[in-house]
Amino acid sequence: MKRYALFGIVVLVIGAVIAKPMISRILKRKAPGQETAGISVRVGCARTGAMTSVVEVSGDIKALKSTVLSAKIPGRVVAVPYREGDFIRAGTVVVRQDTSDLGDQARQSEAALLATKSRLSQAVTSASLSDTQTEAQVAQAKAALDAAKAHLQMLKKGARSQELATAENAVTSAKANFENAKINLERMRDLYAQGALSKQQMDLVQMQYDIASAQYDTAKQQLSLVKAGAREEEIEAAQKQADQAEEALRIAKANRAQNALRQEDIKSAKAGVAQAEAALAYARQQLANACIRTPIAGTVSKRLTEPGQMANPGVPLIEVVALDTIYFEATVSEIDIGKVKIGQPVEVTVDALPSRKFRGSVQKILPTADPKSRHFTVRIEVFNRTGDLRPGMFARGGIEVARHEDTVIIPKDALISNGRGRAVYAVISSTARLRPVMTGFETREEAEALSGVSAGDILVVVGQDKLADGVKVNVAD
Repeated sequence: MKRYALFGIVVLVIGAVIAKPMISRILKRKAPGQETAGISVRVGCARTGAMTSVVEVSGDIKALKSTVLSAKIPGRVVAVPYREGDFIRAGTVVVRQDTSDLGDQARQSEAALLATKSRLSQAVTSASLSDTQTEAQVAQAKAALDAAKAHLQMLKKGARSQELATAENAVTSAKANFENAKINLERMRDLYAQGALSKQQMDLVQMQYDIASAQYDTAKQQLSLVKAGAREEEIEAAQKQADQAEEALRIAKANRAQNALRQEDIKSAKAGVAQAEAALAYARQQLANACIRTPIAGTVSKRLTEPGQMANPGVPLIEVVALDTIYFEATVSEIDIGKVKIGQPVEVTVDALPSRKFRGSVQKILPTADPKSRHFTVRIEVFNRTGDLRPGMFARGGIEVARHEDTVIIPKDALISNGRGRAVYAVISSTARLRPVMTGFETREEAEALSGVSAGDILVVVGQDKLADGVKVNVAD
């Protein structure tokens, strides 16, 4: 597109340079006997070039990314580092508020969180120890109860057949030993009386007899006890021991129920920790809110506060605009909106910079029209590398909706209307010749001639109202 525009400019310059002397030479040629008198007119030259169809639009220059920053919390402003025109990066602190009170609140919240965490740790430790002790007590009580019940059951049943047989065998063995000891004692006495045995040996035999006699008596008593069974007192004592063991087990199980209460203590402590963490997070967020940061990179367009002033939520403090996201928001009538397409080139001018022209292209066409004006909104991307375009400027633009190359272009002032359509007066040998023409694309100054005119034709642009076909003309300088 840039190459074509440059080519068109060169053609225009060359055409103008060539056309002026050519027009002069043509007008100076006179037929034999031609008189110089004629109607005074001004002329222009038809040329060959590129012609575009343009939809004229107007609107405002806006920024896709712009933000007005305000405080989230009330507070005194202590610093505003940037002024209008300064470029700042995204995340930069543009306003600082006093944070002394907020810092104290954050430290208090940190201390409260540490205290609640300590209480939670104590509750968890206490519950863990209690669980271990309770389970040990329950196991011990169960074992004691089982032993007491087994002993009671044994006493109630009496001696078993194996125990009775064992006791009887013990009596039989003790009796045999006693009888042997008795026979040995009688024999030794005879020897002792005869002097064949010493006193010491006699005493040893007597002692063996006494021991065998005692063992025999003990075995008989044990057999008697086995046969008699447990006494009532022993059974009652065993029953009491079993009852006590059962009560101890019940108490141990009741202590286990206390663990549920300790779990509730843990839940309560955890809730306290969560609450303290939330309070600390809020305090830190408030501390962070005192540093107002820009979410976008851009240029400071308005500074609305100074250090020492109070900042309140919702009150603007500073405005930042990203000049690299500038766009032209134009309105297009419902008659022309069908011609506009995404990507079409646009030439943009602004009243604030009358000598400048900016290139752009159609970026977006909004789908609905304004119900009052019946106009559609078109977003036009504008190249603003130098940053001269600013939001709020009024702009005009021409959307190029079609283009014809190498076509005949005539001055628009040469066109006249008659009963049969549009026409022009061509000057041939100082004579005005009326030619009907069919036009195509038009601009404010030029029109495309589809028929009736050739490149290089000299056309009347001023004075047509005095002319008629075949009238002599005098071309004014």
